[in-house]
Amino acid sequence: MSSYCDCKEWTNLVESYDLFEWEPPYGWLLKWIQVTKERGYSQVHRYGVPIKYCPSCGQELKNK
Repeated sequence: MSSYCDCKEWTNLVESYDLFEWEPPYGWLLKWIQVTKERGYSQVHRYGVPIKYCPSCGQELKNK
C-alpha cells in the first residue's frame, strides 16, 4: 500500500496503523469503528470516509 503515495509519512501511517482501506466502488477510505451501548447490547458501527489525497503531503493517491 505504500506505493500509492511516494512520501515517507504515508509509509509510516500505513505500517503503524490500520486506518486506510481500498474499496473498489469508493477508492481509498479512512475507516474507523465505534462501539456503543444500545438497549443493553453493544453495537458496532463501522464508518468510512473516501479520501483522494494523501493526508501528509497532499498528493493525489494512485489507484490500485
